[in-house]
Amino acid sequence: MKKTLTILAGFFLVFMLAACTQTAEPVAEKDSTKGTNEEPSATENSELTLEEVLNKSVEASESLKSFSMSMEMGQEMASDQEEAPIKIESSVNMDIVTEPMAYYQTMSMKMEGSEEAIEMESYFSKDGLFLYDAAGQTWMKFPSEMSDQLIQLSDQQTNPAEELKKLQEFVDDFKFEQDDANFILSLNASGEKFNSFIKEIALQGLPPELAANTELMENMVINELQYTFVLDKTTFYPTKLDIKMNMDMTTDGQTINIIQNMNGEYTKYNELTEITIPEDVLKTAVEMEM
Repeated sequence: MKKTLTILAGFFLVFMLAACTQTAEPVAEKDSTKGTNEEPSATENSELTLEEVLNKSVEASESLKSFSMSMEMGQEMASDQEEAPIKIESSVNMDIVTEPMAYYQTMSMKMEGSEEAIEMESYFSKDGLFLYDAAGQTWMKFPSEMSDQLIQLSDQQTNPAEELKKLQEFVDDFKFEQDDANFILSLNASGEKFNSFIKEIALQGLPPELAANTELMENMVINELQYTFVLDKTTFYPTKLDIKMNMDMTTDGQTINIIQNMNGEYTKYNELTEITIPEDVLKTAVEMEM
C-alpha cells in the first residue's frame, strides 16, 4: 500500500486539457440559491473553439505567478490479499507561488475506523522541504535530494502548455460545453489508450527507485476515468477540477484496486507575492535521514 500512496500523489496535476475545433455547447447554469436550472443566455455564448480557448489558457498561464488551491479527496484501496478495503478521506489547502517555486500546505487525513484525523503542515521553498511532526511537536527538514526532486517536478507541472501537448491525441474524447461564466471540459474514458499516457506521467512524479519498478508500471490498468475541468471565461484560468478514477495495480503478486474521487477549487490568482518560511521553523527543524 505504501508504494501505491506514493504513486497517487503524482496524479494530482497530471490532467490538463486537449485541443479541438468545435465550439462549446451551451448548458444550463446551476443557480445554487434557487435550486433550479436557468436557460443559458444566448448573448453570453462564446464562439471560441476549444483550440482557441486552450491557446488563451496557455497565454494566461505564462503570467501566472501564484494561486491557492483547496481539495477534497476520497480514496478506497482494496487488495486481493486483504479482507477489508482501506478508506481514506483527505482535505488539502495550498498557497502556491510559481517563481521561484514555493508553497504552504495544510492537510487533514482520516482513515475509516480511526477516531482522530492526521493533521499535517508543510512548507517548501529554496530553503528546503519542511514538515511538522504533530506527534513529536517538532518540525522536520527533508534531505536536500528530495527537495531537488520536488523542484524538478514542479518545473514540469507549472507549465500547462507542456501538459496540453501531451493530451492532444485524446481530442476526440473531450466534451466541450459552456455556461454564462465558464468553459467546461469533460472526459469519460477507459481502456488501453490511456494507460501508456498515465504511466508516462506517473514515472515523472516517482522517486527513481519506484520508477525503476517495471512490473508496477506494466501492470497498471485504468478501468475508468471521469474528468471535469472548468475554465473562467474572462481570465481563462481554471476554477475547478474534478477527477474520478478507478484503477488496478499489480506488484509482487498482489493486485490493488484504487478508487479515487477528487474535487479541487482554485482561487486567488496572482494575489500572493511570496511564501515565507517562519524563522522558528528554519532554526528548530530537525534534519531527517532517508
